[in-house]
Amino acid sequence: MNRRERREQTNAERRAGVGWWRRGLHRRGWRLGGIRPRLFAGFAAVAVITAIIITSASYYLTRAVMLDKAQQTAVSNLTDDFNAYGGQLQAGGTAASQEAAIANSLHQVVNTIAKNGDAVVIISPAAGTIWSNSNLDDVPADFKTAAKKSMVQERTSIGGTTYILTGATLQPSGVQMYTYTDLSQEQHVLDNLVLIGAVSTLLALIGATVVAFFASRNILLPIRRLGMAARRLGRGELEVRLEVNGSDELADVSRTFNETARALAFSMEELRAMDAASRRFVADVSHELRTPLTAMTAVTEVLEDVEDADPTTVSAAHLIANETKRLARLVEDLMEISRMDAGTAGMRVEDVNLPELIEATIEARGWSEKVRVRAPRVLPVQVDARRVDVVLANLCGNALKHGGEPVELTVRAYAEELLIEVADNGPGIPQDALPHIFERFYKADKARGRSEGSGLGLAIAWENARLHNGELSARNRPEGGAVFTFRLPRHPSAGEDPDHEVSATERLLSASGHHDTRQRDHWEARAR
Repeated sequence: MNRRERREQTNAERRAGVGWWRRGLHRRGWRLGGIRPRLFAGFAAVAVITAIIITSASYYLTRAVMLDKAQQTAVSNLTDDFNAYGGQLQAGGTAASQEAAIANSLHQVVNTIAKNGDAVVIISPAAGTIWSNSNLDDVPADFKTAAKKSMVQERTSIGGTTYILTGATLQPSGVQMYTYTDLSQEQHVLDNLVLIGAVSTLLALIGATVVAFFASRNILLPIRRLGMAARRLGRGELEVRLEVNGSDELADVSRTFNETARALAFSMEELRAMDAASRRFVADVSHELRTPLTAMTAVTEVLEDVEDADPTTVSAAHLIANETKRLARLVEDLMEISRMDAGTAGMRVEDVNLPELIEATIEARGWSEKVRVRAPRVLPVQVDARRVDVVLANLCGNALKHGGEPVELTVRAYAEELLIEVADNGPGIPQDALPHIFERFYKADKARGRSEGSGLGLAIAWENARLHNGELSARNRPEGGAVFTFRLPRHPSAGEDPDHEVSATERLLSASGHHDTRQRDHWEARAR
């Protein structure tokens, strides 16, 4: 194995290693840009968005209700405390001479109120500030100012805990009382609500995945069946039909496919009938013309040999002889084309030495001085010698007639195939004629409508190449001139009959004269 082959093998292994997962996904119907991933993404997006909206709405509504309830409870508790301990609180605004007794009374009030769960701060003009929790004794100054006028509230966070601070001033004593209501329990409820929302989102995502799987299966299964049926229809199985269930859009597509398949089958039946009729007509006409043309050819040959006739008669005899021979060749070509179209063109494959066959073809037609052959001395092949002779004669004859001398015939041998190139030094083939060069009755030069050829030579050569599982192509050389390339397998494929029966579609295309001149890259690149 040389360096280039090793490099190509390494690149192939690398490509195979990179793409194994993608090919696996494609085999399982998981095309990354296909319908199923998009359905999964769509269902998942709807489920997640819906769960987030519901969770967010529930969170904010619950938070608003709980906060409003906590605020109302704090106001109500503070009002009840004022009503219950109003006398003791009013005493907190008396003279400073009773400071000790007032402080003791306020401490009792603070401790009693704190037992209900709220932290309490009392600011007395006589006894100062008294609190139940030393961590909650700092009331903002602006809040104190607002509390002198009315009962006020605000939310505050201390040490990571949220509280509702409620305050008011008892008149006329001027005693201020503030309560800190802990919102930890409410926050715990909200945290649980967020957790429930997250779990609900996950469950909704799982449910959406399950629903998307079955939904995509119901959609992709008919589409996959439609694709398989379309591929079978493309292969020529015109009897394929789809089962129609329901009345949805997919059922409409299936019905449309069935109608199209039926119309295509009907059209193909008509084409087969027309093709069979045309082939029978050509074969019958050719057969009927063969007998009188044989007699006419014999008569014209006798007329050409007359020596004592006047020049006008001799000229007319030569003209009739040439036209009769041309008509006889046309009839022979039509009969050969009819046999190929009908699939009755026989093959006699035998072992031959290709260079000897080429030399015999050229010498039999007197082209030894006009065609240069470059080929090895010995090159055994298994072919139908008569049909390969027809192909070579057509290629060389066209090169000599429409190209320029000298004509070069080159044989290149490869492991599995042979390339036979026939190149001339003429003006080349017009670009608009290249796609049609192997069509029947096609002539690149429209002005030579009465030329000696029938326009069937290259078409017959193409059919003979196809019978050998080979190919013909044509191109122009950059330095000038046309090149015809005949790709010929070195050995017939195992178990393959060169005279195999082709499909009706292929036979119709072949009979219409539409041949694809584009060949496979691996041998056309060699031809260049």
